[in-house]
Formats: sequence, structure tokens, C-alpha cells
Amino acid sequence: MSNQAVAQTRARAKLSVNATQNLIITGIFILICAALSLIVPKFLTLRNIRYLFIQVAYVVISCSATTLVILSGNLDLSIGGLAAMGGVVYALLARAGVATFAAAALAVLISGTFIGFVNGTFVSRFKMPSFIVTIATMYIARGVAYIGAGGAVITADLPGDFQKIGLFSIGPINAPLFYSILVFLIFLFIQNKTVFAKQTYAIGSNLVTATLSGINVNRVVTILFVLSGTLAAFNGVFQTSSFGIADCKIFKGLEFDVIIACVLGGTDINGGRGTIFGTLIGALIIGVLSNAMNLMGLAIYHQDVVRGIVLVGAILLHRLISNRIR
Repeated sequence: MSNQAVAQTRARAKLSVNATQNLIITGIFILICAALSLIVPKFLTLRNIRYLFIQVAYVVISCSATTLVILSGNLDLSIGGLAAMGGVVYALLARAGVATFAAAALAVLISGTFIGFVNGTFVSRFKMPSFIVTIATMYIARGVAYIGAGGAVITADLPGDFQKIGLFSIGPINAPLFYSILVFLIFLFIQNKTVFAKQTYAIGSNLVTATLSGINVNRVVTILFVLSGTLAAFNGVFQTSSFGIADCKIFKGLEFDVIIACVLGGTDINGGRGTIFGTLIGALIIGVLSNAMNLMGLAIYHQDVVRGIVLVGAILLHRLISNRIR
């Protein structure tokens, strides 16, 4: 068999794995929703569904970029800290008299884009493990958020249009739904229609082969972390604007919810395989389970146990499907 035929066979196998994984995960999501609608009476109420979409929106926004990071064989554990820092920096700039949209843009650039670039540079150029680098920047960003907010929340002297970014609606579509749909569609396009995504898959599948084929690995990996950091900081600005306060403690554990959603949606934790659509379904499953546990009054430590079980189960499911198709 020629090299071209082998490559085509591998590409078809990858598509088959992704499509099967997406189909199974979608079926699981439907079954979970059906079961919870019977177990939890308030689950399918309009008010609860609206609240559910708001909670899932933050995960979907960060998941969209983090999926590509994981596809490249890396992890970004800094997103919770970057989100907290972004929200605090936004509030400080707005309180200092910077125009609202300019303050938001600067907060995203300072807290997300810049630190994402630092993450990508250390990972790609200095060959440092991504989980070590991003844990370090997570602590740095979270520390900056605590210092900026004085360990509390910023509520005083915020301008009247401070909530303009986070509180609006276009017909029935509110701000969280609008932002999450927009980001999802952008990254769905990137995954399916760009050379950049193909290079990302190649890097995650085999770094040596990707390098020898002429892919600029340093550039691709750095851009991936920049995208992840930028969306994480935007999450912080968005939530801070929505609630009208800057809390340095927001989004603790966001990075783990995002990773669970990605893996549950079929993204291989080792890189090279996964889809943005699968991640969306994974995020919805995480959101539905968290929402149902809150409605049932489960303590947070019980919820952590469930998240851990779901993560292990997702990895096992992915391995079983992949091995079956191979």
C-alpha cells in the first residue's frame, strides 16, 4: 500500500472514531436529560434551563480554545486564574476612568493574551511541560487578582455602564448564549476549515513527524495558548460585567471542568484526536450534572466525587471506542 493510501486510511479511521464518539456522547447526553427530568422535578423548568445555559456558557467559551490546546498534546491549567485576573483588572481600569470597552479590551490583553503568550513561549521554545508552566501562571494570575482586589470584591466607584458587556439580549438570546454560540461557531470553523487546525492535529498525533514535515510547531503551540488565555480572560471580564462586581475568587476549578468536558466529548488527553462539537456535548453533560446535583442539594465535595468519576469514565469510554474501531 502506498504512503498516500495509508494516510487516507488513517484519516478515515480518525473521522470514524470522532463521528462514533460524538454519536455516543450525544446519545448519553439525551439519556441523562431524560433520566434527570424524571428524578428532579424542577430540571426542565424554563427558569432552570435558562440558568443552566448561563452556567454552561463559561465552560463552552474556554472549552473551545482548550480543545485545540489538548489536541496539540498540551494542557492549560491557568484559565481559572486568568479569568479571575481579567475580571479584577477590568474593574480596576474601569474604576480608574478608562472607557468600558477599552478597559475590557486591555484587561483581556494584559491578563489573557500576554500570559497565554508566555505560556506558549515556555512550552514551545523552552520545551517545558505545559502542566507545570500553566500551574505556575495560574498561581501568579490568581495572586495578582487577590492583590488587586485586596482579597475581597471590588464594588465601589464602578461606572454606570460597567455591566454593558455582560448584560444585554438580542431577542430571546441573552449575553451568555450569544457569546458561547459565537465562540463555538468560530472555533468550529477553525477546526474544520483551516490549515492551522490540521497542523494542530498533526502536532498532537506525532510531534517529530509534524516537525519534519515543515510545520512551525513553536508558532502553532504559542498561538494555541494565546487563544486559550484570551478567552479565559474574556470569561472573567464577561462574568464581572454580568454581576457588576469583581471577585478575585471566581472560577476556581474552571480548568478542571473544561478538561473534563473536553475529554468527555472525545478529545484524547494525549492529543491528536477530538472535535469541537464533541466538546460542546461534553460541556453540556457537565453543566446538566452540576445543575441537577445543585437542585438535589448535594454538597460541593459530593459533586467533586462525581466529577472525578465522570472524568475517569470518559477516558475509559474514549479508549474503548478508539480500540474498537481500530
